[in-house]
Amino acid sequence: MPREAAKSRRKRTYRPQARTQETRARILDAAQTIFAEQGFEKTQLEQVAARAGYSRGAIYAHYSSKEDVFLALMEQRVYAKFVAFSELMEREPDCGQRREMFKRWVLDQLSDASLSTLNLEFKLFAMRHPQSREKVKRFYELLVKSSGERLVDLLFGKGPDKVKRAAVERRIAILGAVLSAVSLESHFRRELLSRTHVRAVTEDLFNALIEV
Repeated sequence: MPREAAKSRRKRTYRPQARTQETRARILDAAQTIFAEQGFEKTQLEQVAARAGYSRGAIYAHYSSKEDVFLALMEQRVYAKFVAFSELMEREPDCGQRREMFKRWVLDQLSDASLSTLNLEFKLFAMRHPQSREKVKRFYELLVKSSGERLVDLLFGKGPDKVKRAAVERRIAILGAVLSAVSLESHFRRELLSRTHVRAVTEDLFNALIEV
């Protein structure tokens, strides 16, 4: 009897958690679609709620603002994906092969132009709203905790001194900024900046900056 009662409690605990995860996933899927369709600033939470099949109150039960929805979207789609990839790189003992893996991963991210564009758009919004700017900074701090020095260690081992480590981190940051800008520019110059051409140039840029 006690065993059945414990099993019943586990089921009651699991179901609300599963429903919460499903609700958040549907909200973020809807938000990504609408953000991509009409931009961050123009999007209203009521539209996200309607697309997800919930009321506006359901969104506020999980997120305090539109900015929080966006940052949660970036955390799930970008941060979680990057952490999973970092764990995959850790299984490769050779630093040279890790850098090659990282290059291929960077190139693969070019296929998701919508998130790059949304990221740029949100940064422009945050520049005009100090409170949102702080949220963006916190998101970058979250990335640094999982990548920063740890990423440099994965790519080059424990060898780089403090000066070289900072230089590598700076180059990785510049590479990310350039790729975001290229993603935006490709919307206007599709013939010149086709996916194939962008991928080839990005590979050259990666080799020059990260010294594969």
